[in-house]
Amino acid sequence: MYAESAAGAERLAEFRPDSAPAFGPPFAMGCGMSTPQTRPSFTRGLHYFCDHRCWRCPLSRRCAVFARWSDPANQKKTLFTGPGGRVASVLAVSLDVTMEEAVTLAAEAALMTPETAISAFVPAARPTPPPTHERHPPPLRRAEQDPLVIRGGEYAQCSWPVLRALRPALSSPDDRDAADAVERLEEMSATVASKIFRAVSSSFDVGAACVGVQGDANGSAKVALLLIEESRQAWRVLMRPGHAIADGAPARFVAMLDVLETGLLQRFPHALEFVRPGFDTGESPEAGSRLARAMLVAHRAPKSA
Repeated sequence: MYAESAAGAERLAEFRPDSAPAFGPPFAMGCGMSTPQTRPSFTRGLHYFCDHRCWRCPLSRRCAVFARWSDPANQKKTLFTGPGGRVASVLAVSLDVTMEEAVTLAAEAALMTPETAISAFVPAARPTPPPTHERHPPPLRRAEQDPLVIRGGEYAQCSWPVLRALRPALSSPDDRDAADAVERLEEMSATVASKIFRAVSSSFDVGAACVGVQGDANGSAKVALLLIEESRQAWRVLMRPGHAIADGAPARFVAMLDVLETGLLQRFPHALEFVRPGFDTGESPEAGSRLARAMLVAHRAPKSA
């Protein structure tokens, strides 16, 4: 999703282990989330709709997640290895920061102290209510059974072992383009599935249809669509004449991504209109934002008969 600047390339080397969301809850209200600052240099909400690849992000220095993740005292980085592991380590830190920001937002909205807000988020234990016969299963269970989510999971489960096997074979400097494509694909494969799950599950939330374009589901679907396009481009690097590898697997994965993109655009037709804090509010002129604009223009263009 993000183009690597020269500094970004250095950050990627630094953090390699061998070199030591008309749906969903309104997480993004209009374009205002990029204005309030949690700290002078941080853009609040920047990490809500990103792909968790800080080392490729042009806005990482304005992100509270990156600051904490890159802190030498952060132990979560050491629990994961490989390209996918780096993404998982960022996600672990992102969840911590998100919970802290949620408490702060609640305190600001209710004029409460953070301590009072925390107690409001963690109510005293109460008896479990008796089971009821639901007309629909809970949103998460519905999402797990959704065909689009299932297809996203199949893409991740099928591509992951192929990419894990390819990475050591492309470790030589002879074809850095292919090695970089495999590394990017391994970074993105699980996130494609997780963003699709988040988009679908958010669309099942009570009141989701009343939120509008700036709902969590649209934001998550947009991130998934951007990752799908970047993944397709990377797979095509592995399909170049004279450089094709993996016995036709790249073409099969491109076809799977095509199906996922079609399903997302049908389910979330306004996803590409979602405005991500920071990335789509003029703070990021780099490739990720240009790709988002190009995809929106292409999606709006009249379809030929």
